Amino acid sequence: MSALRRPYALVAILAGLIGLGINFQLIMGGMWAPTETGGPPRGPVGTFVYFWSFFTHLTNLWLILCYVSELTGWRWLSWLRHPVGRASMAGSITLVMVFYHFMLAPNYHFEGGLLVSNILMHYVSPFLYLVWWAALSSHGTLRPRQVPLMLLPGLGYLAYALVRGAITGEYPYDIINVTKVGYGGVAIGAAILIVLVAIFCALLVGLDRLLARNQTAPA
Repeated sequence: MSALRRPYALVAILAGLIGLGINFQLIMGGMWAPTETGGPPRGPVGTFVYFWSFFTHLTNLWLILCYVSELTGWRWLSWLRHPVGRASMAGSITLVMVFYHFMLAPNYHFEGGLLVSNILMHYVSPFLYLVWWAALSSHGTLRPRQVPLMLLPGLGYLAYALVRGAITGEYPYDIINVTKVGYGGVAIGAAILIVLVAIFCALLVGLDRLLARNQTAPA
């Protein structure tokens, strides 16, 4: 590990923890309030599960674990050191940043801690990770045939969100909210998101090859 990679990873971990921590505190603070659908309060366990139903929170945790895997070399986090795992994370966090910027941020007015946490989770942490992936990671092993593998975490999340929504009536995002847009609307929305991540991952494969050539080019 180069001299820069360790302090960079520590700074990125801190940014991710602060963003998640602020948002966690805000959401857990409402555990005894009625839900958005008018249902009874979730309580501590239900609110904890609700917090981790958001793709933003899961991907920011995933970022942190990527850095921890790099710093520690723990075997149980080895997939996060694999080029496919890292590229999958890059494609997913790019979706988080783009979706928030164009679909969510224009429609909401955030203030205080919520504003800080959203900036950290949707802009700072994604940017730090993409720079880390591009500039501080090795390249040259990704192939187009691996793009479907990069989509698996997002597909798993989508299945989880829809199953949980069918049970609880709560959906983390309107684009996959069956109650609001119906199953047809969810199918269209999910297809758009999957295609976007696939495009991002395909671009990352091309960028990986380009960066590999630059890394091996003579000085």
